[in-house]
Amino acid sequence: MTAGEWLKIALVGRSVKRTLIRLCVVAVTAFVVFRFVFPPVVTRGVSMEPTFADGRLHFVNTLSFRNRSPRPGDIVVVALAGRRAMYLKRVLAGPGERMELRDGVLLVDGEVREEPYLVDPGDWTLPEMELGADEYFVAGDNRTMPMEEHKAGVVVGADIVGGLLF
Repeated sequence: MTAGEWLKIALVGRSVKRTLIRLCVVAVTAFVVFRFVFPPVVTRGVSMEPTFADGRLHFVNTLSFRNRSPRPGDIVVVALAGRRAMYLKRVLAGPGERMELRDGVLLVDGEVREEPYLVDPGDWTLPEMELGADEYFVAGDNRTMPMEEHKAGVVVGADIVGGLLF
């Protein structure tokens, strides 16, 4: 066999038709996986700093909460306005919990909940609220920003797309 024939076999295979079918299968599989199972999301803004820097690419695991609910401390991707706007946030409190923020200190059911991931807890203050059966309170890790600039607050479980894969 000549070098040209080896090159053709290496690049295309013995059958062009079979190679095209394989390429189509790989392309469709990649599309489905990265569109529905592990969609990419890019961090925009500084609300999750220093945990995640602006402009970093991440992948969402849409299957992560199939067998369990999000827990406080989990990093989740929340879809607001459909799936057009997706935000990286951290779950601070879950269904049925009473939570409040008092000068940057998170209190859940009247007790201080440690947040070791915070560099500076800031000075956010929110009155006590009780979350409903399918409600979660989410916020970014950068609490030095004014709360008005965050997409923080109560979301329902259906708005949580999944957990962060990496």
